[in-house]
Amino acid sequence: PSRAAGTFVVLQMNLCDSGWARGCFTSGHSIDEAVTKIHKYAPDVVTVNEVCHDDVWATDGWGKLTQAMADLYGDAHIYADFVPAVDRRTNEALRCVNDQFYGVAVIHHDGGSDVHYGWYHSQDTTPEERTWTCVTAIVGRLTSCTTHLSIHRNVAMAQCHELMSTLASASWVEPDVIVSGDFNMTANPSRPYNVRGCVPKGYHRLSDSALQQVFYTGHVTWLNGGYARMHWTDHPALYEIFRV
Repeated sequence: PSRAAGTFVVLQMNLCDSGWARGCFTSGHSIDEAVTKIHKYAPDVVTVNEVCHDDVWATDGWGKLTQAMADLYGDAHIYADFVPAVDRRTNEALRCVNDQFYGVAVIHHDGGSDVHYGWYHSQDTTPEERTWTCVTAIVGRLTSCTTHLSIHRNVAMAQCHELMSTLASASWVEPDVIVSGDFNMTANPSRPYNVRGCVPKGYHRLSDSALQQVFYTGHVTWLNGGYARMHWTDHPALYEIFRV
């Protein structure tokens, strides 16, 4: 979509790059495809789930995803925040098959370096203990967050409420908030754990018509957006254009 001056673009992707999920792992091809999406949509914030540390921070500098943002805005203007999931079997960071840490990330430009993150009190019995992270996307105005919730929807709902409660009470949260991620819940009133039940008062919700969601506060104005098919991961790219 065309982008007007003064808009704020969020790009959310689950890239299935751990190597453990064989049904969607494609030896890093999803990362290259994500680079093309970043170049196409020129987002202000990129939120990604199921990525490895070197997708964001490589041994010699930026990883491919962060470099794609630097291609648009320049190295000096880019911030990258990566937070690993925890392996409950070892109580250490969960790792991809390439031994890099596995987790979620927010990449943005010209915001602030303020970062906050945590691991949920509510967790399922799988090895992966889920996490969330937030950054100051616009100093004095906007906090941007991402998360990847449990595959067990009752736990995902508890985690969602936990995150939104944190955002309602934390002193570091800016006046407006955008949360984008893989919530592992859908908006289906006929099934339990409808994701709409987690949308706080004063927030609006967008989605890819499946598991990826964007929650945003009422003072943020949605202008346009949608989702685009990706060939190398089992989730589409979800992009939304706002005025903040």
